[in-house]
Amino acid sequence: MKKLLSILFIAVLFASCSSVDDNDSAPSIVGSWTLVELNAAIPIDLNNDGTADPNILKELPCFKSNGAFTADGKFLLTISSVKAEEVNGVMVYTCDGSNVSSGTYVLSGDKLTTTTDGPEPETTTTTIDLSNEYLKTTMDAGNLGQLKAVFKRD
Repeated sequence: MKKLLSILFIAVLFASCSSVDDNDSAPSIVGSWTLVELNAAIPIDLNNDGTADPNILKELPCFKSNGAFTADGKFLLTISSVKAEEVNGVMVYTCDGSNVSSGTYVLSGDKLTTTTDGPEPETTTTTIDLSNEYLKTTMDAGNLGQLKAVFKRD
């Protein structure tokens, strides 16, 4: 489960990056965005309250993610770091600081390509649904099935 959550949060990181389209009538990604929904295909009980919910933000309310995109093709993403530990035979998930990632992005139609900065840059291409108010994407999240992330413009 710990590895699955790591993959899930990395997927969100790359799914949330995009670019400005050359078409003036198309919505622009430039600005600030906040994660408002993170829905798994399979409900999960991360807060151990006995009720599983597909929205991971309801199960782990401390989890946050914010992104900022500039007109010159750069992004900055902050995402909560999640700590998983076993306590008395039960997995407990808590937020433990945050991770910051930056890099460049390009949007071509509904396909976005991101490249992270750093000693080992990683390039990822994802399909997004972009409107003036929301940025949405769907990705594979292993045992959780398809994961749908929704970011709202600040």
